[in-house]
Amino acid sequence: MAMSSITINFQNATLTSMNSTISITGGSFALDPVSALTMSGTIAFSALYVTSGAINFNVESGTTFNAQVTIPLSAPNTAPSIEITNFAGTVTATWPTATGLQTQQIMSGDPLTLSGFVN
Repeated sequence: MAMSSITINFQNATLTSMNSTISITGGSFALDPVSALTMSGTIAFSALYVTSGAINFNVESGTTFNAQVTIPLSAPNTAPSIEITNFAGTVTATWPTATGLQTQQIMSGDPLTLSGFVN
């Protein structure tokens, strides 16, 4: 299965609830022995759950953090959408296209179509 990775950057983001979800529609997070989820930054999770369609994480509401999440994604035949919930602040997504990397800001609870996404 062909796949590429998307990168999500949280910059001075604040959670507005204890739970936030990164979900994908029109594709799946492709976690396997050679393709892994990576996270870095300044965030202390109280819980973290990863499935093929979502990453759910819990931290104390009001926590401000910087983090980078890189996720292998498979989306054959369609441009996937990503949605992130319950945050305030700057969050961007970067994904590969046929002409290079594309980066756009994500608004909380507003799905972003990864136009031109290539596996």
